[in-house]
Amino acid sequence: MRKILIVSIFCIVCFKGMAQNDSLLNRLGEVIIQADKKLKKYSVGYKVTTLNDSVIVRNTESFTSLLRFNSPLYLREYGSGGTSSASFRGTSSSNTAVIWNGININSINNGQTGFNSLTVSLFDAIDIRSGGGSLEYGSGAVGGTIHLNDYLQFTDTKKIKNQLVASLGSFETYRGLYKFKFSNSKLAINSGVSYNQSENDYKFLNTDFKNTNGAYENFGFNISAAYSLTEFSQLKFYSANYIGERFFSGELPNPLSANDKYQDFSYRNLLIYTHEKSRLSHEAKLAFLTQEYRYFEDKTSSIFNFGKSKRYLVNYDVSYSFPKLKASITSHSEYESAFGKTDQISERNRRQFSQSIIYNQNINSSVSFDAKLRKDFNSDYDVPFTYALGVRVKPIRNLFFRANGSKNFRVPTYNDLFWPGQGNLDLIPETALQGEFGIGYKNNQFLIDVGIFYINAKDKIVWTPGGDPNRPGIWVPINLSEVNNKGLEVSLSFNKTFNEHAVTLHMNYGYTVATDKATDNQLIFVPKHLFNSNLGYTYKRFGFFYQQLLNGKVYTTESNSNDFVIPDYFVANTGLEYKFINLQQKQLAIGLKVNNVFNKYYEVQPRRPMPNRNLNFNINYKF
Repeated sequence: MRKILIVSIFCIVCFKGMAQNDSLLNRLGEVIIQADKKLKKYSVGYKVTTLNDSVIVRNTESFTSLLRFNSPLYLREYGSGGTSSASFRGTSSSNTAVIWNGININSINNGQTGFNSLTVSLFDAIDIRSGGGSLEYGSGAVGGTIHLNDYLQFTDTKKIKNQLVASLGSFETYRGLYKFKFSNSKLAINSGVSYNQSENDYKFLNTDFKNTNGAYENFGFNISAAYSLTEFSQLKFYSANYIGERFFSGELPNPLSANDKYQDFSYRNLLIYTHEKSRLSHEAKLAFLTQEYRYFEDKTSSIFNFGKSKRYLVNYDVSYSFPKLKASITSHSEYESAFGKTDQISERNRRQFSQSIIYNQNINSSVSFDAKLRKDFNSDYDVPFTYALGVRVKPIRNLFFRANGSKNFRVPTYNDLFWPGQGNLDLIPETALQGEFGIGYKNNQFLIDVGIFYINAKDKIVWTPGGDPNRPGIWVPINLSEVNNKGLEVSLSFNKTFNEHAVTLHMNYGYTVATDKATDNQLIFVPKHLFNSNLGYTYKRFGFFYQQLLNGKVYTTESNSNDFVIPDYFVANTGLEYKFINLQQKQLAIGLKVNNVFNKYYEVQPRRPMPNRNLNFNINYKF
């Protein structure tokens, strides 16, 4: 596969102003710089799940695997290594926004992000925010947002850090990662390169077949840098680049008939200027993002279908704080021009200007809230005002209540409207009203969060087989007049350290009823029950972990026919770790992971079996 690396060079006219210190985390002479300061500040009343470094290291097989075993999301995957999408609380995958350093990177063609096209270990932090209040990132994220962040760090003295990870797994799977970090008091640079390859030819349990057309290969390169212009201002640059090729495995009963492949390319570049001083904050961002895919119906042929998109974004934030009130008000302005085309759809340009106002306040350290108002001006649709309100109350020590509500609006994507033979030009935008109430308890060792939610969506856009009587059996997008989603989510975390022993436990459970009001049937590809848990134990240099997932039954037809369902499944992984070197300046660890340890047959997508029991051995060296 071709290895192409494109790093775009930007020029920007810098805005000069004064700012507050929200984006800087000071730690013993070190300054950690975040490109996206909005997540932490404007998530009052919402549940935010953080996947730390130890969790990421144990789930490097794919981004899909990481989220499937460590989050409340439902992941729909077309076979191991295939196209993958995520959804919150029974909403569509296009209602899930993926945010890279504060920029929404969902495709303008299908409105989604492919999670097997993201490299897990190249990001410094991964956060998951549930609920529809993320108006600062776009009005269409009805379900929630997934945040991928790169952290840069200024240090008083010169520091250089290296990390090298190599792994070998079943089915001729090889992975390599190298990360480099440089920092001093004026300059910080992070870079990382990854390469993954697998024949992915696992045996289909209970059959005589193998996954003979499931190989994949991908290359990723990220670089970020920050330069301190003055004591109060920084210039930051972020670039993430991905090149991948994968073959689409076949379906039972005749998987050997598969002969197609898929290539995708993405290049994302972002330049940020901030000036930080006193109460007033200014920040300017300029971004350029491109994506391309190529689909080969015959992998031996040079003929392919393609889709391309490019996006230009400019946004400007200004914020003013009121220290006596413990409050702030922020204006977020953004202009986007997006171009998309395929080999069968001529290039189209959609332009949008959005203006958001956010007011945030803490009251007596026991009550905090933020209120958000957004207005979009879209070149194709008339977009109404959207809004959100989040509240958190802490009446006594360790106990808290949280609540949020929002109105969301999503316009049809290019594929929804124009896809040849399947698009629907009669689609109208969808709107949603939602609310959530939660109660929790948190101390230094224990956290439990219990929440109930309700979502009412009008004119919801869904792709369904047989949605158009004039095109029987064809998957087409339609508007459902009204859809109601309601449910319960429970999250639990526990950690305990005694002597040289440490125990951690994380659990997520979700119960979701998502029904089409016209039929009172459960929506397709929405499990009612979803549960995962992770248990970890360390003693001195030794570590052990066990993770499991229980995914409830999923309907694949609007009639909820039991003849066409994906049965519920239970799958578990386990692993061992040992640190040969555990010094402050140098660490060397090895790990062994057994996936699907009980060798269970299961499907995520109909007629596409997932891998049987398999092994992964890795070496992680930091110096």
